[in-house]
Amino acid sequence: MSAQAMRKKMTNTEDDYSEAFHFPQGLAGFSDAREYGFIYEGYGKIICIQSIDQPEAAFLITPWDKERLGAEPTLSTDSRSCIHADSQSDIMWMLVLNPFADKQWVTANLKAPIALNVESRLGLQCIRPEAELEVRYPWMPQPS
Repeated sequence: MSAQAMRKKMTNTEDDYSEAFHFPQGLAGFSDAREYGFIYEGYGKIICIQSIDQPEAAFLITPWDKERLGAEPTLSTDSRSCIHADSQSDIMWMLVLNPFADKQWVTANLKAPIALNVESRLGLQCIRPEAELEVRYPWMPQPS
C-alpha cells in the first residue's frame, strides 16, 4: 500500500491496522522499543502508536499537513534505504503530538517527524537540524 493509500485508509473504519511497524532505530527516548502497534478508532486524523516491546512507550501521531506546514521533509538516500523506500513518494510523514505540554494547545513536534513506509511496515524518526523548527508547535486547541 502506498503512502497515499494509507492516507485514504485513515477515513475508512473497516480497515485493519493491527500489523506492527518496525522502527530499526526506535523512537526518541525509546531506542530499544522497535515494534509498534497502531491503534486507530476509525475517525479523525490521530493515531495512537504503542510499543509492543515497552508498553509505556505510546504516542499520538497525525499526518503532516502540507497546507499548514509546507512541503514534507525529505530523507537522504541512506535513511530511505533504512525503511526500504525507493523514493520520497513512498513515505508517509507523521507528527508526534503532545497533549500534555500546554493547557490550551495540543502541540506537534516539528523537529522530529516520523517517516513511515506503509508497504514495508518500517518507520524512522528523523531529527531535523533546522534551529527554527518548533518542538511544541500549537497544533490544535485542547479538546473541551
